Amino acid sequence: MEQSATAISRDIGVYLKLIFGSLFGICFFMLPFFWEGELTLPIALVQKVISKPFESLLPGVVVALMILSGLVSLFATATGGKGLNAYFQSVFVTSWMSVLFRLAGAVLAICAFWHLGHEALWGEFTGEIIIILLMPSLLVIFFLATTMLPFLLDFGGVEFFGVYLQKLFKTLFRLPGRASVLSLTSFVGSGTNGIIAAELDYKKGMYNAREVSIICLGFGTISLPAVFVYTTAIGGLEVAHFLYFALTLLIVGIASTMVIARVPPLSIKTDEFFEGRKDPLIDQETGGKTRFEIARDLAYTKAARAPSLGKILKDGVLTTFELYMSVFPLIVLIGTLALIATEYTPIFNWIATPITPALEAIGLPEAQTAAPGFLTGFADLLLPFLAAENIDSQLTKFVMCITGTITVICMSETGAILLKSAIPVNFVDLLLVFLIKTAVSVPIALAMGRLYGLT
Repeated sequence: MEQSATAISRDIGVYLKLIFGSLFGICFFMLPFFWEGELTLPIALVQKVISKPFESLLPGVVVALMILSGLVSLFATATGGKGLNAYFQSVFVTSWMSVLFRLAGAVLAICAFWHLGHEALWGEFTGEIIIILLMPSLLVIFFLATTMLPFLLDFGGVEFFGVYLQKLFKTLFRLPGRASVLSLTSFVGSGTNGIIAAELDYKKGMYNAREVSIICLGFGTISLPAVFVYTTAIGGLEVAHFLYFALTLLIVGIASTMVIARVPPLSIKTDEFFEGRKDPLIDQETGGKTRFEIARDLAYTKAARAPSLGKILKDGVLTTFELYMSVFPLIVLIGTLALIATEYTPIFNWIATPITPALEAIGLPEAQTAAPGFLTGFADLLLPFLAAENIDSQLTKFVMCITGTITVICMSETGAILLKSAIPVNFVDLLLVFLIKTAVSVPIALAMGRLYGLT
């Protein structure tokens, strides 16, 4: 039988897990400190310490992983996973389109590493950036972020603070107070997981069509650890700026979600519940509990279910390997092709033509070069960060990474999940919300970057 909130509150072990587990997660991902004269974060320092002795070997490891992903996926998908256990079947048995992507990623990795084929595949500003500079850093930091993320999300801290945000959510976002925990978890953690959880709650009658649409499109962003990876390792934003980046991200996130909650298409979504269901519990009183008692009970319940250190490590290894096999080939493929298109074709300049004058008018440095990155994020979340890699201005990198994070309604992942779900949004909704959030985010991020002194 599950422990009651009262029993949980008397368990000193749960107190310790809640306090120290959550504090460790917050500190590991968000506590800045000076190291050798530079401002850094624990996750960045650990990544640097681990990577340094193996710097020359890591690109070869990346190529080996790409080859493993492509060949084993081809074999496993062709045979239906015969001879593989359930975990490896889930990793390697996939669609033929995914197999093609993984094989293409492997081919591009081989070409970049051994300088095979046309120079466009392995040049200094294309394949070399991806295989020699980008992927080795991601190799280590993906493991650290994936393994340590439970300390940030699974030890009750998010639930505790989420309760205190309930009234604010009603005022700012036109959302019921109970949405605060799900929204905060989605914003800090995985937006994809937040969308999945929101769909389940929608089907249970916890939210109406308008509310669930705002939750998913307002807070379904990139997880905080992933944001750190994308902005610093891919986008090239200096680690010293990341704490201010996180603060700006919060401000821009609040502002953009306030706007989309009040303008079409989301403001005119119906207040009807899924198939007419409405969970009667959402109208019930809190039983006379104080806000602290509610926050305490939610946090303690979450902390009581927190995984052990052994399970955290095991799940971290398994999840990281799955990411290496499924996500890394996409990064190599999309990243290389995007950089080739940037270096050898005018396509991104054509796409950016309509917004370049606006960016120049507000004084964004390198506006013409940066412009495509503000629109290509609709196709894939990596593209804005890859575009930022080619920018010299830290201010412009800052604005691009903020906008790329806040507007992550990419059709390669988040958008595809939303369109396949029961959540009542369509392609036009996604495109309009993406454009609205971009228009809101850019000037605020630019003003905050200038306030901070970036150039």
